[in-house]
Amino acid sequence: MLPVHERLAELFIISGKRALTSDEEAEQQQCLQVNARYCWEMARLKNEALLAGLTDDAGWDQEIAAQMFELRTTGRVAKRRK
Repeated sequence: MLPVHERLAELFIISGKRALTSDEEAEQQQCLQVNARYCWEMARLKNEALLAGLTDDAGWDQEIAAQMFELRTTGRVAKRRK
């Protein structure tokens, strides 16, 4: 879990107890944007992993696994080599 996900959960809990301040609402929107990019990137990698498996491309599969690990731990994937 990334810190942004923890903060998003925290803001959700706070919103159940009181109205969020305008700064908190802005932060919540930023967290939601980061989460959407994270989900989109993870979905792309899962689709690529499926393709790598279907084509028996072990090297590509390992590269994708490394990218998924990087995404899970840092929240982003470095530019891919061509």
